[in-house]
Amino acid sequence: MSECICNSCKNLKSIINENDSDENGIAEEYECEYGLPSERCSDCEEEACELTCEHYINEGEEDEFIISKCISCGKELKTASGNNEDGEVYCVTCYLNK
Repeated sequence: MSECICNSCKNLKSIINENDSDENGIAEEYECEYGLPSERCSDCEEEACELTCEHYINEGEEDEFIISKCISCGKELKTASGNNEDGEVYCVTCYLNK
């Protein structure tokens, strides 16, 4: 058996609940923003399985960035790659002053 896919997924977020935290105040429960890959996962106590998930992103992978320029002052900015449909990129200062 291999390691559970949910143990290394970037989409897994901790649930903050004061009643369920350990002595250090760290939550021990986690939830995926896309839900679990199988209904069996909600009751699973195992550390390993053979399931796959279409939303899986390895938490060790770097996000892809592109260099864009502020349309007002020309300052270079690192932005997330993806569909920037409007094409307008502002630095923080220019955005707040517009």
